[in-house]
Amino acid sequence: MKTHEWLDKYNAIWLSVPAYHDLPPQTKSYEEVSQWNGKEMKETSQYLLGVVTQSLRGGSPAQHPKFNRAIECTQALLEFYMYARYKSHDDATLSYMEDAFCHFHTFKDVFLLGRAGKKAKAKANALRTELVKARNVDEETNAER
Repeated sequence: MKTHEWLDKYNAIWLSVPAYHDLPPQTKSYEEVSQWNGKEMKETSQYLLGVVTQSLRGGSPAQHPKFNRAIECTQALLEFYMYARYKSHDDATLSYMEDAFCHFHTFKDVFLLGRAGKKAKAKANALRTELVKARNVDEETNAER
């Protein structure tokens, strides 16, 4: 998303996902989250593919193949994750997991283009901290009113 300058769109869609049934609304943008717990992973996995797909709509014709590969990769990873959450497995579910894992490896190279080095990671962590502080100041200001 960052490589193609679509991160703002992604975060806007991420934050706009409404509460539904047992899914709470998101209070932090995706890039503000530094660590996920099991419950958050489970909740997020239910709408992550939709957010990714909506975020990558549009773009130039040259971007479409990369965007489609990113969607395919995300779908395969989520499929693997959903099968992995089963309480028990048989030969069929293990085969489905293996297929999803192979499918993921077929498309994962699309994400290597945006892979961050140490300097970029440090910069991202500093930006995340800055965003969290700014949000907390805004919340305090609104609470005082």
